[in-house]
Amino acid sequence: MNFEYFISKRLSKQKGKTFSRPIIIIAILSISLGVAVMITSISVLQGFKSEIKEKIIGFGSHVQILPYQSYNSYDSHGISLSPEEEKTLRKHENIKSINPFISLGGLIKTKDDFQGVMLKGIDNNYDSNFFHNYLLSGRFLSKENINEAIISKHIANKLSLSLGDKLRIYFYIDNNYRARAMEVIGIYETGLSLYDEKIIICNIDQLRPLSSLKDNEVHGYEILLKDFSKQEESSEYIYNSTSHDKTILNIQEIEPNLFSWLNLLDSNVVVILLIMILVSIITITSTLLIIIFEKTQTIGILKSLGANNRSIIKIFLYNALNIIIKGILYGNIFALGLGYLQVRFKIFKLDQESYYLTSVPIEISFSQVMLVNLGTIIICFLALLIPARSISKISPIKSIRFD
Repeated sequence: MNFEYFISKRLSKQKGKTFSRPIIIIAILSISLGVAVMITSISVLQGFKSEIKEKIIGFGSHVQILPYQSYNSYDSHGISLSPEEEKTLRKHENIKSINPFISLGGLIKTKDDFQGVMLKGIDNNYDSNFFHNYLLSGRFLSKENINEAIISKHIANKLSLSLGDKLRIYFYIDNNYRARAMEVIGIYETGLSLYDEKIIICNIDQLRPLSSLKDNEVHGYEILLKDFSKQEESSEYIYNSTSHDKTILNIQEIEPNLFSWLNLLDSNVVVILLIMILVSIITITSTLLIIIFEKTQTIGILKSLGANNRSIIKIFLYNALNIIIKGILYGNIFALGLGYLQVRFKIFKLDQESYYLTSVPIEISFSQVMLVNLGTIIICFLALLIPARSISKISPIKSIRFD
């Protein structure tokens, strides 16, 4: 067995009351708490960003193909993908689906109230997985009946609507009001008030006669990707595969404010990580200094027996590393256990109006957990080199008489 490691184990297993024992326990707890806070902060941030992105993408997709003349507004301009363009797009390995849409602003009026809304018309091939996840009651649009609509819980509560009720929606077109009747067959809630307060989902054929578009035209196409991380590459491919009368917008360009807000959250987590790492460094260096101070006689004896400074430093570094590993292990158990309980039982709730979510989201990335653990070990170990150098200044003669 390694000499330094053997001595380190003997010192760490030394029985009896010692001055450093409670300090070591506090150090382990401090490192555990620091690691647990870092893992939990990263997991909450990842979970929060993932859920908010999922909701934004559910309403707007990853990439939209829009008319070049009016890509920043919804008006009478329309576009149509040629068979060649659509075939070329579907060849790309990262494109999951291509869905045409028509959007029109309207006004719902009931006996007691009214509400301005944006109707989104979709076809029968629309990828409806997102709305199925957030449907509170009812069902999704059927292929047989074009006079159906899905409204949000916010709109339903404000206008006192329920499943089976008839909607009377008014559109202002060509200096005249036109009305359409639709049946409420589903009620959804995402918690994202920006969309819940105005979006109604209906059949694209219901809106086409009101849009002044040709039979083969739509206001745009929504493209869902299989891998969001490859969005930039996929967007470039989509742009190059379409004609010059079309342009594209990715989801960050469609909702810049929301994504800027999500990116701002990263800086908050960075601050937390730096504080926790600083606390761990101070704790472990202070603990090692106390251990060295307490074992001054032992250091003197080892030096008198021929041990050099390098070997003695390694002994105490092994001892400190044992403390760090224990702290990291307990911190991981606590953070991962708490994360599992939150995912399973939703213990910690949130105000949906403020945070767009009903509970604290958790998304654990084991690669990030490993990076936190490895980073903590490396940073704390490097910080230990400073107090460990004080061992070289201890005189064997004075230390043996030290009391």
